[in-house]
Amino acid sequence: MNRELIRTYINHFLPRDVVGPVIIVFSLEGVISGLFELYVPQEYATLSWLGIFFASVWLVAKWGTTGEAEEKLERKIEHISE
Repeated sequence: MNRELIRTYINHFLPRDVVGPVIIVFSLEGVISGLFELYVPQEYATLSWLGIFFASVWLVAKWGTTGEAEEKLERKIEHISE
């Protein structure tokens, strides 16, 4: 695969303006861990964070495949292919 094409896919499905806030939220683990201690047993805390991380990445990727964003990706791919 073309390196530019891979970069286009990554920038489309995981845009920097969305991933940045997700990283900031996860950096607030100390604040959020209090809620985890109330509802999630200690031995499952890491597994729960992993699940939340993958769920947030999936939601961002799903958001990038709807409507106008999908058409914009197709135009970029066509431009790269030329």
